[in-house]
Amino acid sequence: MTPEEKKRRLVWQCRRGLKETDVVLNAYLDEHFLTATAEHQALFERLLACQDADMFEWFTGRTVPDDRELDAFVRHMLALLGRKD
Repeated sequence: MTPEEKKRRLVWQCRRGLKETDVVLNAYLDEHFLTATAEHQALFERLLACQDADMFEWFTGRTVPDDRELDAFVRHMLALLGRKD
């Protein structure tokens, strides 16, 4: 599957129940997914398997993922989007 095909498939998975979560996921998908490394693309897909409430907490800085790889990726993603330093 090409990155473009993967991106099209992920569009629907980025539609979540919480607006803040939708905004972050869709911004990353639209602005950075195709130029991301294969590792970051895989981490983005892992992130999409997480609960909406957890992602909301991570994206708003209230908590961090227990998984170190996912935590580093969330921080990286938020920095790319200008949401955190």
